[in-house]
Amino acid sequence: MTDETELQRLIAVANGAGEPRAELAGCVDRLYQVQTARAPLARLDDPRLRASPEATRSALRQGSAQ
Repeated sequence: MTDETELQRLIAVANGAGEPRAELAGCVDRLYQVQTARAPLARLDDPRLRASPEATRSALRQGSAQ
């Protein structure tokens, strides 16, 4: 048998499943968005794929310069 402190800890852990479950659902949703975004990217030709990271870097540089 467990002592009172251990029992309280176990109950707290068991009752805390809601938040991690919600976080996991959010992560799964985000992964689905990533996969959805990657599908059209996979169909782009090479020059456009190479231009995309440069455009992102340029936009980041402009944003950090403000």
